[in-house]
Amino acid sequence: MSGRFVKYQLTSHRFAFDRDGRRAYILVMVDRSDPREAGKPRDDQGWPVRVVGRHLREARLRKKLTLEAVASAAGVTRSFVSAVERGETAPSIGSLYRICDALGISMASLFELVGRESADIVRRADVTGTYFGGEGVVNYVLSPRSERRAQIIETRIEPGGSPGRELWSHPGELVMATVISGALEVRLGDRLSTLGPGDTIAYSPGEPHSWRNPDLQAEAVVMFFQIPAEY
Repeated sequence: MSGRFVKYQLTSHRFAFDRDGRRAYILVMVDRSDPREAGKPRDDQGWPVRVVGRHLREARLRKKLTLEAVASAAGVTRSFVSAVERGETAPSIGSLYRICDALGISMASLFELVGRESADIVRRADVTGTYFGGEGVVNYVLSPRSERRAQIIETRIEPGGSPGRELWSHPGELVMATVISGALEVRLGDRLSTLGPGDTIAYSPGEPHSWRNPDLQAEAVVMFFQIPAEY
């Protein structure tokens, strides 16, 4: 894939554990900030963890649901849901899907609230990477946020990185993933496949699945195409 890539600086990275001992990684943004600013707390109300958490809480209150009810439906603890709502931590992608299901809202609605450009053209140099959950995974939404019929996401996966070990599923018609560099291990139910550069896999997002970078030394770059847009 051609084009200029920008090296980004992580501003924060924390994790917590849910009731079953699974890591729940914080939803963080990656930006071009000065490395000297890395690790400093962010107080702005637009920070994605707080934006997502705030809107999860608003959705719960609109539906007049208790923390206990949402936690029970999502299979997590009350304290975990409370921490997510306060923006202190974020669930793995699988747990976030379950919380959204418990609230009767879509994942897409959360990321729409983070902000969306209305332009029909996306410049790669202007795209900010986002963590949707997991460890060592950063996503760059390359399709216009206003286009919801389909979506293209460039995903960069650090050695051993994954959005979560648990299998998850989500609404949609089709996902196709093409490996640009490195390797991608994809689990669909009890089927395991490893892809290399140039390989493509297609699957239904409704089938329980997970993926990771099996290489412990090299980064993987994967292009995901999905119908319809999810984030």
